[in-house]
Amino acid sequence: MVNLSIIIPHYNSYTSLKCLLLSIPKRDDLEIIVIDDKSDNSVLKKIENFIEELKFNNIILLRNETNKNGAGVCRNLGLKMAKGRWVLFADSDDFFVNGFYDKIREYFNSKYDVIFFSPTSIEIPSKKKSDRHKAYEEIIYNFTIKRDKKSELKLRYCFFVPWSKLINRKFLIKNNIYFDEILASNDIMFSTKVGHLMKSFAVSNDVIYCVTRNKGSLTMNLTEEVFDARLQAHIDYCNFLKSNLNDDEISYFEIKGTGFILNVIKYKLGIKKLISTYNLLRSNNIKVIDKRYLNPIYLFKKLNYHRDIYIKSKKFITRQN
Repeated sequence: MVNLSIIIPHYNSYTSLKCLLLSIPKRDDLEIIVIDDKSDNSVLKKIENFIEELKFNNIILLRNETNKNGAGVCRNLGLKMAKGRWVLFADSDDFFVNGFYDKIREYFNSKYDVIFFSPTSIEIPSKKKSDRHKAYEEIIYNFTIKRDKKSELKLRYCFFVPWSKLINRKFLIKNNIYFDEILASNDIMFSTKVGHLMKSFAVSNDVIYCVTRNKGSLTMNLTEEVFDARLQAHIDYCNFLKSNLNDDEISYFEIKGTGFILNVIKYKLGIKKLISTYNLLRSNNIKVIDKRYLNPIYLFKKLNYHRDIYIKSKKFITRQN
């Protein structure tokens, strides 16, 4: 019996994938599904050789042979192949912490739909603690301390990433929950639907997963296609919340599109894209202009906040045209 399937999309990151695979124990009740997203042949050959060296028969290497690219496509291929009662998702440049399996195995016989864990993060190669995990660590912490309506709503609808969650595979199948097969933000609606539809769940402060920040892990992709994918995912997310939550619940979320207007300017996508983005957001009743920006003090604080974030993270940014 396979208790756990670990699903890993991969593209041209052999060294980090190797570290990830080495962080997973060899167990007969565990399968690892790596889905390669059309990597270079030389990289793929290295992966095949390493998997052979591991002598672990429960590693399955799939190739994305569809006419689409992206992590969403690969994760869906992995989900359709998975046999485990439970599913974990991992990105090929991250890894699991020591002893993670012992922390999750206690839930294998439970009837939960989802178990949330607190993540951590580090910078590569310095191994200094990063802040990539902070937002999700805060969601977990607030729920375990408060357990009120707001903290539960944040857990359900703001834990956007698929990792650091142990998910019952039958729950996903029963509710037909898959990833959007788009260029970017493929996990937004997947995680939102998981949070919305889960009936029974648990939350643990135990850390099982480490996100890394390396050169290129923050990719400023300037293509209009990627921008459009992110924008549409955000619109779908906002519309989902408005369709499924009441007014009191909606008040806990900021449904707005100001950031996308600013990104049109930052990415220099042009006045035509600026107008079309504004019109698309407004046609979906998503607020574009935040009146707080008219307050000079608020605006100054916001600009300083974003400047500090950019200064801290710019060494990890890779620009793609």
